[in-house]
Amino acid sequence: MKLHITAALIISALALASCGTQKEAAEAAAPAPVVKEVNEALNWSVKNAEARYLYSQNMRIASDRVRSMMNSGESMGQAVFIDAAFLLFNQNMTYEYFVNFGSIGDEFSIGELRGYCSNQYEPAAMELIHMCREAGMEVILMSPEKDAMDIMQDLQKQDLQVFPSMMTGQPQYGKYAENITMREYASGNRVALVLTSSLGEASELTLSRGLQGFELNEMYKSFGDRLILFPNPAFN
Repeated sequence: MKLHITAALIISALALASCGTQKEAAEAAAPAPVVKEVNEALNWSVKNAEARYLYSQNMRIASDRVRSMMNSGESMGQAVFIDAAFLLFNQNMTYEYFVNFGSIGDEFSIGELRGYCSNQYEPAAMELIHMCREAGMEVILMSPEKDAMDIMQDLQKQDLQVFPSMMTGQPQYGKYAENITMREYASGNRVALVLTSSLGEASELTLSRGLQGFELNEMYKSFGDRLILFPNPAFN
């Protein structure tokens, strides 16, 4: 009888050991859970009123700059470059779009963003463009013509005229884009303001190329207070 009990215990121990080994093997073979990278810039933009306050404050600074140039007779023939993808559309809906569809580093379609925002533009940006028109200044969108065309048509319905930038290659919004138009206007001292959410997109002002050639001090010395940097909901 003792032999039967001993045999049963040995069999049970072997079975338990086998189950443990199989479980460990299964756990080792299972893929690690995918952890989505947190976009801290986007979280900050969505959850804090600071992003909207900075946007409004920067638009006021830009308007004051345009008004000052207009009053001193320096505005005619000057140009204001605007980052269309992040600054023109309704800001609440822009943040919503990137919460629902955006990831860090993802490329995106301006057309999709425009559609998500239901062609609603931020009032402060529209007021600035109206002021630029009154001041005899050109408004140039920091996006190529194919992406800017629908925006141009929308604004024409409001009696506002804007122009696209000429760019080479495939621009990467929020990172770096070779903006030939900005380079030409800068060389002719015709850039009054650049409103952007990415310093990389303003690199043509110093003719630096990409992140390696970019120096903030160089940008400030050559461009000073004509560059206004806005919070960016998509890239850190």
